[in-house]
Amino acid sequence: MLLGERHGGNLLLTPGAGKGPDTNSGAPRWCRRPSGRPPRVRAVSETGRRRGPRSDVDVPVVLLDTAEELFGTAGVDNVSMRSVAREAGVAPAAVTHHFPSKRALVEAVVHRRGGRVGDAVRGRLAALAERENLVTRDLVESVLLPFVEEINTDPTDGISWLKIVITLALNGDDIIATEIVGDDGDIAELFINAASKVPGLYPGVGELRAPIAMFSMLTALATADLGGYGRPVGPKGLDPEFVEQLTVFTASGLGA
Repeated sequence: MLLGERHGGNLLLTPGAGKGPDTNSGAPRWCRRPSGRPPRVRAVSETGRRRGPRSDVDVPVVLLDTAEELFGTAGVDNVSMRSVAREAGVAPAAVTHHFPSKRALVEAVVHRRGGRVGDAVRGRLAALAERENLVTRDLVESVLLPFVEEINTDPTDGISWLKIVITLALNGDDIIATEIVGDDGDIAELFINAASKVPGLYPGVGELRAPIAMFSMLTALATADLGGYGRPVGPKGLDPEFVEQLTVFTASGLGA
């Protein structure tokens, strides 16, 4: 789950990574990301900058790649549209041509991965409805594993994206509800329904314990590139033992 969302009187987390179904078909070009990351265009000197629109690169994709990296590294509030343009090696007007505002750019960055991540969480939680005698690990894995799969597919940029998402989520930004969770709140409802099938689970788990557990879990995942955890992420993805211990710890806290 990802975000704090109200369900009845309860504050619930609502999610969003797994690779999920292929969402490229029919999507705008900027929503598509090839499996092999395209070369990122770096800033060019003023003397070397060509005049007119860039035709040698897919500008929307390059802008999203660049914004994702900068937002994830420096924070959304600390990155301007002009700095994105400069790092991408395009004119500032190219950014506003494709993304009229910074808000639109942030939304596009979140949506590009968040759509499939949200769908994957939704699918896993829905599948739990067909089962009985669930355990807290089932709930945790339904939320965690889609994010893990997304990071394993694209470790460096996947981590950057999750840093953006978790910061926005903790601040209660509506972008998360719109781009990952879904306006209809079905992820929150699916989580509540699945939690009700866990024997002995604290009845008020959705009020505060679930948000604490999920936010803590995803924050740990988003900081897997830092030294505190021994940097359990590399070119091939996340260390499976790190993922296992994160699952065990979160499931234990949820069910305490």
